[in-house]
Amino acid sequence: MHTTARSWPPFVLMALVVLVALMSSATPSPLYVDYQETWGTSGTMITTVYAVYALAVLVPLLFLGRLSDAIGRRPVIISGLVLLTVSMVLLAAAPSVAWLIAGRVVQGLGVGLVTGSAAAAIIELHPTRNARAGALINSSTTNFGIAAGVLLAGVVATSSSSPLVHPYVVIGVATAALLTGVVVLVPETSGAGQETFRDAVRLQRIAVPAAARPAFALAAVCVIVSWSVGGVFLGLGGAIAKDLVGRSDYLVTGLVVACLQAAAGLAQLAWNLRAGPSQWRRGMAAGIVTLIVGVAAASATLEAGTVPGFVVAAAVTGLGMGLLFLMGTTLVAQHAPAGARGETFSALFVVAYISLGVPAVVAALLAEVVGLTTAFHLLALVVSVVAGGGLVAVARFGSRPDADA
Repeated sequence: MHTTARSWPPFVLMALVVLVALMSSATPSPLYVDYQETWGTSGTMITTVYAVYALAVLVPLLFLGRLSDAIGRRPVIISGLVLLTVSMVLLAAAPSVAWLIAGRVVQGLGVGLVTGSAAAAIIELHPTRNARAGALINSSTTNFGIAAGVLLAGVVATSSSSPLVHPYVVIGVATAALLTGVVVLVPETSGAGQETFRDAVRLQRIAVPAAARPAFALAAVCVIVSWSVGGVFLGLGGAIAKDLVGRSDYLVTGLVVACLQAAAGLAQLAWNLRAGPSQWRRGMAAGIVTLIVGVAAASATLEAGTVPGFVVAAAVTGLGMGLLFLMGTTLVAQHAPAGARGETFSALFVVAYISLGVPAVVAALLAEVVGLTTAFHLLALVVSVVAGGGLVAVARFGSRPDADA
């Protein structure tokens, strides 16, 4: 480990890197309906573009998870920011679905590189090396970044003569500025490990130790429920807004997704400040109940065709979503053995990103067969059933003698 003087500017800059990386990932969400109308393609194909991103993020997580430990944080983060800048150019210039897919693949690779390495750098750059503060910032910037990205894209697209171009230009300029800042201001915090580049660039072992499997199963339920809901809102948000308003509306799409994600981030912050990570069973139960209420309300307001009601329901859903993701990571942190914590978290994020992409595509396929509103109702039902099963599992797990209080 390199010894380096830690100060606030590099730490804040690294937090902004994570924030903007996640902002970039959400930028296309308000624009999907326009792509579909402009190119005359199916809703499923457009949603597949979204899912491709989620799968592309898995590549760095599966193959390059230890790279920054071997060669340092800076080169990996810089490479990720370069890829993100290139992806903004590809997406801004995209003349077809194929280009859009290419841009999203490059973007996913960039986000995977940045978030994995920057998460470690944020903790290492904290002036007091406060691991809890760093972990909370890593968690909350994910939700707030997505919220800010989709809202910014909606505002820029609404006021722009080229709505499928200018949102990417804005994020691309911000990414390039951060790239310069990292090169100039951020010191190296790692890179002295014994692992070679060849050892670091290989398929990561994805396994869960036997002792941690009951807790991991609960964590997986948390992640599957929360990330699948988030994925459907991100992938189908534009179509839902169009169904509610009667036309493509960037601001409504941005507001729905922003409320969902911002509420998730606020829920995590509030729980950490008031309850703390040890109260995971209470947090999981509260998250499940809140999310079920939220998706039920969203389903009802979509049926009624009320935009304000749907926005409020999205915010309630986000509260539950944020709590469940926090409880999932807390379960892994508390129950995975120290020597296997990294690979257990890797397994959890594999579940997370698959949950982010696959349900969105399934919902899009259903929407083409039975209609968007009915597809959303079915999703709400499935999520509620899975979440309800999680409540039963919490009660059973809580009776185990080795369960944490």
